[in-house]
This record gives sequence, C-alpha cells and structure tokens, in this order.
Amino acid sequence: MEYLKLNKSRHAVKHFDGSRIATVDVKQIISTALLAPSAHNIQPWLFTIVDTAEKRQLLTDEVEQGNVAQLEEAGSIIVVFSDTAISERSKDIARLMRNEMSPDEFNRYNKIFPDRFSKYSPSYTSDYLALNAGIVTMNLVLAINDMGYKSNVILGFHKTDHVNEALDIPLRYRPEVIITLGRSEEKGEPHLTLPADMMFKIV
Repeated sequence: MEYLKLNKSRHAVKHFDGSRIATVDVKQIISTALLAPSAHNIQPWLFTIVDTAEKRQLLTDEVEQGNVAQLEEAGSIIVVFSDTAISERSKDIARLMRNEMSPDEFNRYNKIFPDRFSKYSPSYTSDYLALNAGIVTMNLVLAINDMGYKSNVILGFHKTDHVNEALDIPLRYRPEVIITLGRSEEKGEPHLTLPADMMFKIV
C-alpha cells in the first residue's frame, strides 16, 4: 500500500470479531516491523506473540479493566518488550554478525558501544528504550494495517515483573506496549491532527 494512504487508513480499533490470525501472518508482520530504525542499530526489542488461552488470561489480569474486552476478542496479541541489558545486546550483535562486519564495526559493537551504554544513567537508559520501542511500535501498526488487519496499542497495563512472569519472559526485558490485532467491522475514528504549521519551525 502507498505510504500516505497506509497512514491515513490506519485507525485504532478496540473491538474484534474473535477470529484467530494465523501465526505465520503475525510473524510476517513482526519481520516487517523489524525494518524500523533504532539508535545505534541496537534493535533492543523482544516481541512476544500471546498464543494460548492460558497466557492470554494471565495477561488480561494485568491490564486496566477497559482493555479486557479487546484482549479477549483479538485475533492475536503482541507484547513488545525492551532489552534493558543493552551492553550485552551490543556484544551479542557483534558475536552473531561478526562475519558481516568490518573490523571497525565489530569494535564498535563489541567494545565502544558497550562501554558507552554502561555509563548511561537509569533514567537515560529508560528514555532510550522507550523511544526505540515507540519507533518499532509505529512500524508494527502500519505493518498490521498493510496486511489488512486492524489494531490498537495498549499502554494501560501494569508494567511490572508480573507481565514477565505471566509470559515466561526473563526479567532483563521490560514490558513496553501491548498490541491487539484482528479482523473487525469497525472503521475506527479518524484521529484529529493538529495543523502541521503548529508543530514545526524553520530556523
């Protein structure tokens, strides 16, 4: 789909028809989303597809009451986590991609970036991860729309270790957003957009 049309046609939908989305489609959506940019190309993401009724119920226990119905009705659910161990993440990239890297690039991921990340304060690291999560989430919802499905981004949930425990995710990963997706007859309400000239400045 043409990019402008893709953005204009995407609207949040909170009620789905309950029909299941094939896991192969969800994997394709995530693969497309992974083309998103990230700071240092560190790609600090973990996407969890909530596939079983048991895990879906456990996750439902962690969301605000107003979000329960859409988790029950969604054709699939993706939970986006951030890897808080970004120094280790960088070294993992160096190890896994070494044969495709120049010596200088390998040194950046294996030494320079990990040293830099180790000096980040907790608040800076938190902001770093949140911004990267936001970027990939936008890619996810556009990829969902391009596949012909509807979606909604949920921030109203308890972002605690209980989510990790419910989904069997190691605690180094921080829950960021829940995305419900599926088929729906709802058109979704076009979102109000402020005039562009209110949001940019030429200097």
